[in-house]
Amino acid sequence: MLIIAGHRGAAGSTPENSLAGLDRAAQLGLHWVEFDTFLSKDHQAIVFHDETLERCSNGQGKAAEHTLAELQTLDVGAWFAPEFAGQTLPSLREYLLHAKSLKLKLNLELKYHQQPRQQLVEAVLKEVEHCDFPLDDLLISSFDHQSLLFLHHQAPQFKLAQLYEEIPNNWQQQLQDIKAVACHVDYQQTSVEQAKQIKLAGYRLSTYTVNEPKEITALLPWLDMVISDFPERFL
Repeated sequence: MLIIAGHRGAAGSTPENSLAGLDRAAQLGLHWVEFDTFLSKDHQAIVFHDETLERCSNGQGKAAEHTLAELQTLDVGAWFAPEFAGQTLPSLREYLLHAKSLKLKLNLELKYHQQPRQQLVEAVLKEVEHCDFPLDDLLISSFDHQSLLFLHHQAPQFKLAQLYEEIPNNWQQQLQDIKAVACHVDYQQTSVEQAKQIKLAGYRLSTYTVNEPKEITALLPWLDMVISDFPERFL
């Protein structure tokens, strides 16, 4: 059965990577949500996508140059729509606990913004353990293969997915190296033959960020998950 996952929560109808996005995903009846995490200045795992604050908050500068306490004084909702004013930037702990309360499964993307990989991975592992988040309900992905390698060596019990824009020639070796369960690809840069090969190699195949069903007609027979800003268009 094809899984429809909300991209950055439900980024077409709520501020991306917000707790409101989790609420929206649950209201839509989704089972999966994708979101992003990296570290604040004081090495706390935060839920945010961009390296800089301007696009999705009323802050300025690099998010990683602010402490968690400073980041949580920002408004991350008003930029999207007035009714979301007052949304605060979630810590990973807050996000995990809220998703757990809503019984949502999560695709956590490790964002590599030139921060120490070891600190990022260890911060994520600490929060997952603290929240007692079910590992069966968590998939960790990243474009940064080295982060996934480090995570696999530290905690081989976690389910991992390699993210690609353009699929490299050594994709199969990379997936084997992290014992990946899935491969996440850009539908605009993935051919039907590539999709077929990934599936025949035994991996689950997800594609991003698909906002119109007609965009993936050719790939659809090979897909296990579609990640969308507008998941309601696929329901």
